Amino acid sequence: MICWYASAGYHSDDVEGVRALSPWYRDKTQPSVADMHAKLRRVLISAQFRRTDPEPPTPEEINILRLAWADVAA
Repeated sequence: MICWYASAGYHSDDVEGVRALSPWYRDKTQPSVADMHAKLRRVLISAQFRRTDPEPPTPEEINILRLAWADVAA
């Protein structure tokens, strides 16, 4: 999970999103393992509902899904 996050899942706005949803994390500067797990879970769930393509999701598609999940959480 950590390797996936470091290679494909990281986005500089991840920590900002967590801070916006959790105001008690004002000093948070790095994503936690729980943050990485939640993001991977959202990506895997989203991938289950994709049309049946042999191609894996692109980083842009993953980012769109992440932003959509962030909007739902807000």
